Parts: sequence; C-alpha cells; structure tokens
Amino acid sequence: MPMLHSMGQILNFGDTGTGTPVVALHGSASTGAQWRSLVGHLAARHRVLTPDLAGYGRSGKPAAPRTMATEAAFLGPLLAATGAPVHLIGHSFGGAVALAVAITMPERVRSLTLIEPAAFRLLTTGDHTDAELGDEIAAVARDIRSDASAGARSDATARFIDYWNGPGAFARSSARLQDFALSTLDRVIDNFASLAAPGLTRMALARIVCPTLVMAGLETRLPALRTAEIVAETIPDARLELVSGAGHMLPLTDPQIVDPMIARALARAEAQPVRAAETPLAA
Repeated sequence: MPMLHSMGQILNFGDTGTGTPVVALHGSASTGAQWRSLVGHLAARHRVLTPDLAGYGRSGKPAAPRTMATEAAFLGPLLAATGAPVHLIGHSFGGAVALAVAITMPERVRSLTLIEPAAFRLLTTGDHTDAELGDEIAAVARDIRSDASAGARSDATARFIDYWNGPGAFARSSARLQDFALSTLDRVIDNFASLAAPGLTRMALARIVCPTLVMAGLETRLPALRTAEIVAETIPDARLELVSGAGHMLPLTDPQIVDPMIARALARAEAQPVRAAETPLAA
C-alpha cells in the first residue's frame, strides 16, 4: 500500500480508482480497510483514498498534543498530494476528523459526508437534554480510562465495543477481532481526549461552506443521533438523512443503503459551483 510521511510518522493509505478524489476516514478501533464496500461502489468514477488515521493500522502516531487539529494535520500531506479539493467522508471519530479538516483546511474540501460524526463536545453547549447526552458519552470515556488504568483492558475494550454494537458484542466477536480491538484501546482513549479538547464549536461549523450530507441510523445511541442533528442544523449547506433500522456502524451493517446515498451526495456536490472557502479557524 502507498505511504507518505507526516509529522515524523508514516501515513498509510489505500488508493483505488481514478477520477475526482474521495478521502474516506474510518472510526475509532478501525482502519481504512473498513471502506472496502464503498471503494468498490465508487472506484469506477472516483479515486478513493482510504488512510489509516494516526496510530491505526500501519500509520504512526505523532508525538503531538491530542486535539482534533492535530488529527486533521496528520492528513495534510495526503490531501495536498491529491492535487485537487477532495470529497471528504468520515464515520464516527473519522467524521469528527473530517470536520476538523473542513475547519482548518477548507480549501482542501469539495464536499463533506459525515456518518454520525463523533463531535460530542457540541452537546455541552446545548440545553439540559443535550448536556445529559454529553454526560452519557463522557461516562463511557471515563469508564474505559478507569478500567484500562486498573489493568482491566478486556473490560475497557468491551465497554467501548458493546456501547456501539450492543450488549455482549465484544464477547461474541472472534478471537482475531477481539485481539484487534484490544490492540487499539490506547488509541481509542486518545481519540476521546482529542474529542474533549476545544476545537469543534458551533461557530466553527457555521463557517463551513461546502455541500454537506450528515447521516445517522435511527437505532443508534442518542448522543450520536443528537450530535448528527446539531451538525446538520449548524453547517449552512447541510442536510440530514436518517437510515431506518440502522445503528452506529451503518457503513458496515448497511452498505447497500449507505454506499448509494454517498454516491448520490457526491454527484449532487459535483453539480454545484465551488464556493470560496472562508478563512480557517483554529481547531
């Protein structure tokens, strides 16, 4: 697989197809390989790049502060190498990274497709109900850190996997998948720290000018659903589409629905004139 160097580390990525560049960002405890179905769906019309985010897969982890701006900056060399603004797709933590890219490097982004972006800090600036949902996801992060610090790494990993996939999901997984999830635990903890840092604000999102599709599963966790709603309400040229019967992992569980929705969003974005990006805000 091709590689670049970023922030003193290797940036590994898949590169398939030709045409307008698409960059797809995976969620926590995953790699760029999660996009196999989407790559197959888009590669006839697009060059699809699927990086391993910092610290995942074959990509290195920069020795830098844990912020969303750092997560976005790690992708800078890949975005520059495309030679054109990209259609940027992100799922969960990858959706939050995509938002950070759109805020800090708006000239690099042609459109956004955000699948339940994990920008949970937005919940802390809402009403009482939003704050309660923010507390729920903060408790998940706190439990994972506590179990990991106590040496109960399997319990910490199960807390994360089961929260998003349902009770007992980790225990039902194959030994190979359990080992992989365990190997990503420290990076998952880092991701929660980055998400809690200042950066992804409503003010910053309101300055994003590119066409944006926000997707969520109707059976997902309420903090994820409400965050998707806030993102769609805040970005001026955004719309929200909900997938019936789907949960947080909808790119993997429902690709027959998600992949065509993404393809249609890219086609709509390419039919629109490119709007000038506003001055980046620090994230």
